[in-house]
Amino acid sequence: MFILWLTGTSAVAEPLALMSEDSALYRLVAEEIRLSAQKPLALYSTDSMPSQERLDQAINIAIGARACEQLLQHNGHADLICTFIPRTTFESLSTLYDNGQRRLSAVYLDQPLQRQLRLAHLLVPDAKSIGTMFGPFSTASQQLFDDASRREQLTPLSITLDETDNPIERLTPLIQQSDVFLALPDRALFNRATAKWLLYITLQQKVPVIGFSKTYVEAGALAAVYSTPAQIGRQTGELLRELDLSRPLPPPVYPKYYNVSSNPIVARTLELPEPDDLALHRQLEDGTE
Repeated sequence: MFILWLTGTSAVAEPLALMSEDSALYRLVAEEIRLSAQKPLALYSTDSMPSQERLDQAINIAIGARACEQLLQHNGHADLICTFIPRTTFESLSTLYDNGQRRLSAVYLDQPLQRQLRLAHLLVPDAKSIGTMFGPFSTASQQLFDDASRREQLTPLSITLDETDNPIERLTPLIQQSDVFLALPDRALFNRATAKWLLYITLQQKVPVIGFSKTYVEAGALAAVYSTPAQIGRQTGELLRELDLSRPLPPPVYPKYYNVSSNPIVARTLELPEPDDLALHRQLEDGTE
């Protein structure tokens, strides 16, 4: 179904949203985009791609990394917003495929480092050092991590792991030097075994971990700040609703809406005060101690 969407003096088709796969998760993001944008979407998935002509008729919204990659490979001219995608993945894909012929932006899935480090500081105010590990997809963030850590008055400590490394041998000395540990998402690094060993060693050494998902908190991290698919969809829809297509797209943005989740059992094990998730969220929003 097509409608006319008026922008200035030209009329174009309804915005096109491409899901990385036709699943409940991606449909949830798409529905939140539609509701927040207050306009209909032409919804497709990567296994039922629209025609090249249709792709070039209106702004494209890619939901997830696979959809973003396929639309960047398309070499079209329509504006493209990639959403529900990690920052490092978007930057890698845009560097690899962007031909400079289209305007491009993104709504990232992962949180800004400063927000994560701020949470670490709130939970462990006496911490002097913070450790993390980088993998193939996150190593480009090392300077960002170092700079953001120092802004929170924390000494940054890090290692870079590859597939041939023994995670126990590499992680143990780093964790022993760290007052708190930040787990950064890296799809090549964070397999089940590495994630399990990180939690095991940090609990053994009584070093709190700040994770990147609610699932990781439930598995044994002290806390995490994260955004839900619905929150990412809402923000993407707001961006779409407020767009002025006669002007450049806004630059890529981190999530505006997010949650804080903590594990009180881990807090007690580490002999830390039991976190108040709502209070932590307010402090992150307000920038207060």
